Amino acid sequence: MSLKKVLIVEDEAPTAENLKALFELEGYIADTAPDLKTAIEKVQKHRYPLVVLDLFLPDGNGMELLGYINPERTKVIVLTAHGTIETAVEAVKRGAFDFLQKPIVFRKLKQLCERAMQELSKGGGEGSTDPLKELIGTSTPIKELKRKLPQIAVENKNVLIRGEEGVGKTFVGELIHKLSPRRDFPLVKVSIAGKGRLELEKELFGSALPGREKIGALERAEGGTVILAGVEHLPLELQEKLAKAIESRSYTPVGGNVRKYLNVRFISTTSKNLYEMAKSGKFDENLLVKLNEIELEIPPLRERREDIIPLLEHFIEEFARESGAQKPILSEEVKEFLKNYEFPANVRELKNLAERLVLLHRGKIVNVEDLQLAPKREDRDPLFSIQNWREAKRSFEKEFLKRKLIETGGNIKEVAKLINLDISNIYRKIREYHLEEYVKNRSS
Repeated sequence: MSLKKVLIVEDEAPTAENLKALFELEGYIADTAPDLKTAIEKVQKHRYPLVVLDLFLPDGNGMELLGYINPERTKVIVLTAHGTIETAVEAVKRGAFDFLQKPIVFRKLKQLCERAMQELSKGGGEGSTDPLKELIGTSTPIKELKRKLPQIAVENKNVLIRGEEGVGKTFVGELIHKLSPRRDFPLVKVSIAGKGRLELEKELFGSALPGREKIGALERAEGGTVILAGVEHLPLELQEKLAKAIESRSYTPVGGNVRKYLNVRFISTTSKNLYEMAKSGKFDENLLVKLNEIELEIPPLRERREDIIPLLEHFIEEFARESGAQKPILSEEVKEFLKNYEFPANVRELKNLAERLVLLHRGKIVNVEDLQLAPKREDRDPLFSIQNWREAKRSFEKEFLKRKLIETGGNIKEVAKLINLDISNIYRKIREYHLEEYVKNRSS
């Protein structure tokens, strides 16, 4: 049982905060509840391996909480300043793991928690579903992704996922959350594109404006993960506010004056080059550093063609099961055609194709003419998918210079003659685009 998470049910705020801080120092994810009502809501919404429970709460007897907890999945340690042996025995009879009298000696509480966690480990925990099974494919990039994701997930660091539109960046972000120690806390996804600044500010930070109160994503996801989908679309003013919030681990809702504690992990997705945007002043450099503690790139479907048919068959199976329809049959001709199709919209396009085939060709053999795919275009080169002129120019320069260096065997003098450019400018461009590996006799 590797997940170390605890709910502290305690109405005395100083005691609750001290316990929370001490548990966090021991590597736990700690949550608090000041009363019975809040505690019941939290155990119904999340699973806590450990609950530290004060029996005397302002709105009832903490013993009632035991009725909402499965002792096979959650171990409860009861705290009481006024309890008797009879009270403690009653709590254990109702499913509590053990009890401790106040004033609390944290060393003793820690020992009880360790014993409780060991007992949960022996019990096998909560099932063995592996989220990585959702990642379909046998290509080298997918195998590498399966190897990396568990390592990335256990790190409590913010992740930036890059890749073309439709490659499944948000899906990978969800897998990271499912594999992480935060998995039993909320996952909140915020789609940024197409929204105004004030709308986004309220969605992220919440609103305390009279009559327009709103709980923001940062508060709803407390202890869990926020996925910022299309983070490049976040307005600069909000980028600066978010960077300050991450730095100070606190924020203020719109129209509010009470600061809230920030305890979330950010997973951001983008199809743009945020480094270039930061250079041109279109993205906050400080925020980029904070969001990009770990960087991950998802390759397009055309670079992992062996995944196309397994993915398509997976989606067909999924849609057929949901609709109760008979699965269509892919002919060998169709499979060969699809392996060579570019899929400009990547996995998203493949998923749409699967849904269409299930709806229109139930139980039938699918031929190439049934696919209704756009004809292959010659401008599928990634260069033509770039929307920004400056970025397109840089991409062309880099590729052009790389090809000339390869053609001349890395002879810079020969390249200078071929493209009619000063050697000093060529050296500068090589350093700018990190093309040193293509240069002959680099030490000269």
